[in-house]
Amino acid sequence: MSNTAWAIVELVDLQAVYWQLTFVNDFVVSHEGEIVSQSSRQCSTAIVLNTCRGIFYTDSEELKAALSVSAKLYKFEVSIKEIARNGTILELNRHVCELAEESVIGIIDGTGGQSTEFIQALCDILELPHVTIKHNEIKENSYILNLHPSSMAYNMVMEKLVARKEWEEFTILYLKGYSLIRTNSLLKLNTHNDRYVVTLRELRGNDYRDVLIGAKESGYVNFVVDCPQENVPIILKQAQEVGLLADEHSYIFVSPDLFTLDLERYRYGGVNMTGLRLADFEENEDLWNFAYNFNKEFVYAREADQLTSEILLIHDAVLIFSKATEKMKYGLQRPEGLSCENGTSWNHGSSLLNFMKTNKVDGFTRTLTFNGHGDRHNVIFDVLELTPAGNQTIGTWNNNNLTISRPILAGSDIVEETIMKNRTFKVLIATSAPYGYVKESSDQLEGNDRYEGFTIDLIEKLSEILGFSYEFEVELEYGTKDPQTQKWNGMIYQLMEDKADFAICDFTITSLRQSAIDFSTPFMSLGIGILYKTPSKQPPEMFSFMAVFSKEVWYYMVLVQLGLGVIMIFVGRISHKEWQNPVPCIEQPEELSNQFSFANSVWLIIGSVMQQGSEIAPIALAPRLITSVWWFFTMVIVASYVGTLVAFLTVEKNVLPFETLEELYKQKSISYGAKSKGSTLGFFQHSPNPILAGMYKKMVDNHWLVGTNDIGVAKCENETYAFFMESTSLEYYKERHCDLLQVGDSFDSKSYGIGMKKGSPYKKYIDYGLLKLKESGEIQKLKNIWWKEKRGGGKCGIKRDEEQKQLGLKNMLGAFVVLGVGCLIGLSISVIDMLWGVFKRTVKYNTTFKFELIEELKFALKFSGDIKPVKRHQKSQDSSDSVAEAEAKDEIKSLQHITRIVPNTLVLVWLLLNDVNTADIGDKQLVVKS
Repeated sequence: MSNTAWAIVELVDLQAVYWQLTFVNDFVVSHEGEIVSQSSRQCSTAIVLNTCRGIFYTDSEELKAALSVSAKLYKFEVSIKEIARNGTILELNRHVCELAEESVIGIIDGTGGQSTEFIQALCDILELPHVTIKHNEIKENSYILNLHPSSMAYNMVMEKLVARKEWEEFTILYLKGYSLIRTNSLLKLNTHNDRYVVTLRELRGNDYRDVLIGAKESGYVNFVVDCPQENVPIILKQAQEVGLLADEHSYIFVSPDLFTLDLERYRYGGVNMTGLRLADFEENEDLWNFAYNFNKEFVYAREADQLTSEILLIHDAVLIFSKATEKMKYGLQRPEGLSCENGTSWNHGSSLLNFMKTNKVDGFTRTLTFNGHGDRHNVIFDVLELTPAGNQTIGTWNNNNLTISRPILAGSDIVEETIMKNRTFKVLIATSAPYGYVKESSDQLEGNDRYEGFTIDLIEKLSEILGFSYEFEVELEYGTKDPQTQKWNGMIYQLMEDKADFAICDFTITSLRQSAIDFSTPFMSLGIGILYKTPSKQPPEMFSFMAVFSKEVWYYMVLVQLGLGVIMIFVGRISHKEWQNPVPCIEQPEELSNQFSFANSVWLIIGSVMQQGSEIAPIALAPRLITSVWWFFTMVIVASYVGTLVAFLTVEKNVLPFETLEELYKQKSISYGAKSKGSTLGFFQHSPNPILAGMYKKMVDNHWLVGTNDIGVAKCENETYAFFMESTSLEYYKERHCDLLQVGDSFDSKSYGIGMKKGSPYKKYIDYGLLKLKESGEIQKLKNIWWKEKRGGGKCGIKRDEEQKQLGLKNMLGAFVVLGVGCLIGLSISVIDMLWGVFKRTVKYNTTFKFELIEELKFALKFSGDIKPVKRHQKSQDSSDSVAEAEAKDEIKSLQHITRIVPNTLVLVWLLLNDVNTADIGDKQLVVKS
C-alpha cells in the first residue's frame, strides 16, 4: 500500500504550503496477505488552500526546512506546492476531499484555529488520523492527535509558578483577540481567595507603550505575559523603553519559546524572566544532529536551543506516523475509494489512530503520550530563568508537579544553613549620595553606625536573610585598569587580592570589570541622562491660537467645509421641495427658485462655525438633516477649541536649547562633561558612534570633566553646562535641586551589582538574597526612602507638564465620522426624494422614467443657476385648476398607478411559483407567455 502523510502549513502572508510525504521503501499487502515490495513510489502533489485568518504566524520557510530534514531522516520524499491566498473554504473542502481519494493515511496539520476544525471535521468523516501541532480544543470522538500541550497543562504550571514565587498581586498582559485559555485559572484566583489581586491589561495594535506605561504607574511589579511568540520581542523592547524591565520587575511568559530568542540585551537589566521549554537540549545528540541538518537546509541558521517548539513538533509528527506505520505494516490495507460525497471512510483509520494514541514515542519534545480524546498528557516542561550568566534551567514540570532543582527561587527554597551564616565579611562602600553617607550626628559614632544610605540598608537587609555580619571600609576609587601595567586599582584591586569580600555602591557592571571580578545579579537598572538647568519660560507665540488643533485637523476642516458646500448645493437642487415659487401671489408660476447657490451654501456653513447663523433655512428633509449634523459637528469643534484656547494663550513654555545628543554636540555655546573616572565617561570613550566619540574628545580637550557628581551639579546650576550622569543619580539630584531637569530620555543600558572576587562561593547566596528583596518590593521601598524622603528628598514635589497638547485628528475623529455618516444619510434621502419627484412627473406628463431622470440629473449637475422653469403639458391639468388642486390630482394619479402595479406584480409572482399561465384580475386576464 502507499503510506502517505500530508503536512499542511500556512504561510505568514496567508499563503499555504503543503507537502506530501511518501515512504521510499514502500509495501503493498495483497488480498491474500502476501507482501509485495516496492522500491519507491512517485510523489504526487495535492493542493489544499487555507482561508482562515492569522492562524500560523511562524515563518513557513522554517517549517519547510524542518519537514524536509525530518522526511530525509525517516526516509520520506517531499514535494512542495505553494497556494495563492485568494482561495475559499469550498476550495479547501474540494481539495482535501481530492486528497482523500489519493489514498493518504493521515494529515499533519500546522494551521490551527478554524482551519484545523474544518480539517478535523473532514477527517472524522473519512476516519483519517489528523495530527496537529497547534494548540486547539479537541472534540470528543475525533480522529485527531494534538501534539501541543493542552490548555489544562499550561494552566496548572502557571498556577504553580505564581504560587511558588509567592505572588499575591500581578498583572496579566495579553494580546487583543488572543484567548486567555492558557491562563484562565489565574483569573479565578482572586474570586476564590481574597489575598490575590489579578488585573488584566490588553495589548492592542503594534505599539503597546501606553498600556505598559499604565502598568508601570499602577505600581504592580509582577507580570504574566500570554501572547503569541512573535509578539514577545516587541513587548520586551517596548517594556524596556518605558522602564518596565528594571530590577524590581518579574515576568512569567506562557509561550514555550521565550528562550529561543536573543535575550542578551536584557541579561544585565536585573529583571527576573521565567519561561517554559518543551525540549531537553542538554543530552540529546539526535536533536543537535537535527539542528545541524536543519541549518544546512534553512538559510537562517539557528543553534539547537533556538529551534522553536513548532519546528520540533513537526519532526515529532513525522516520527509518530513513521513509528505507527512501521509497526502496523502487516495489518494495514490501502485506503481505497475514500470520498466526501458518498461518505465512505477508511476501515483501518481508527486502528491506526488508536495505535498512535497508545504507543509511546520519544520525540524531541520528550515522550509523546495521549489521553482517549487525543490530547497530549503527562507533558514535561523545563522551567528556565534569565540571569546575568545566561539562560539557566531552574526546575521541571512533570506529572502535574513543579520541582525546583536549585536552592534559590522563593522564600521557602533557601537552605537553613549556608556557608555565610555567622561569618563576618569586609564590605567596601563609597560615600556617594544617596548610596552611602557619613551620618550627620553630634555624637561620636564608631564602626558601621557611622554610615547610612541606600546600599548600607541593602547590605543590612541581605544580612538579615543570609545570617552574616559585616564591617564597612570606605574606598573612593571604584577601580580602573592601567593601560601600561594592566593592573587594577581601587575596589577591584582589593577584591582581587582578597583584601575585601564585597563592594557595594553605585558599582556599574561592565564587561571590562567582569573580566576581573564577579558581580551579583543586578539590584538596580539605569541609563545615562543629561542634567541641565531649567531654561527661562518663553511667552506664547503670536499665532499660538492656531496651535490648538494640529495642522491635519485644520486641513480637514477646510476640506470638509468646501466639500459640504458642494453637497448642500447638489442636495438642494435635487430636492423638489427646495424649489419654491419666488412670487407667492402668482398661483401658476413660470419659474421656481432655489436658495442653495454656492455663496449661500458656503455662508450657511461658515456662519455655523462662527456661531453666528445665517438667513438660509433648509426646507426639505435631506438638507435639514445634513445641516443638523453639521451644527453638531461645529458644536463639538468649537467647544473643544474654546476649552483649550486659554491654555495655549496663557501657558509659557520652557524652550530648551537642545533636546538630543546630536543637537548638544553641534551647538557651541554650552559646555558639557561627566565624572573624570567612571563608567559614564567610559561609555563615550569606547563608543564606535562618531558623535559620542567626538563628545568624549571635546570633554577631555576642553577640560570639561569633573571629579564628583556634586561638582557637576553645581556647574549645571551656576554655568551654561550640561552634565552626563547615571539616571538613578540624576533622579536623586532632581528631587533636591528644583531648578534642574533631565533633557530627553536616558540612553545606554546598564546595571549596578555587588562586586566580589572571581569564583566567589558566596555569589549564589547573594543572588538569592537580592532576588528575594526584589520580589518582595523591598529594594523599591529603599529607593523611595533614599531618593524621595530622606536627606532633602521630596523638596521639589511633582513637576507637572504644563505644556498643553494639541488636539490631533485622533481626538476629533468621532466628530468627523458623525458628520460623514449624517451626510451619507442625507444624500440617500435626497436621492430617494428626487426619484419620487421623477416618478410623479413621469405619471403626470406621460413620459418615461429614464427620460425624466436624465433631465433632472442634467439640470442638477450643472451647479449653476438657481431658477428652474416649470414644465407644462396640455393634459397635465385643466386650465381652471389651481396649482394646489393640480398637484393633488397628480399625487392621486401616481398612487393609483402604484396600486395597479403592485397587485399585478404579486399575481405574476404567484403564477410563476405555481406554474400557472393565466389569472383573472377583475374584468381583465393576466397571461404569462414562455
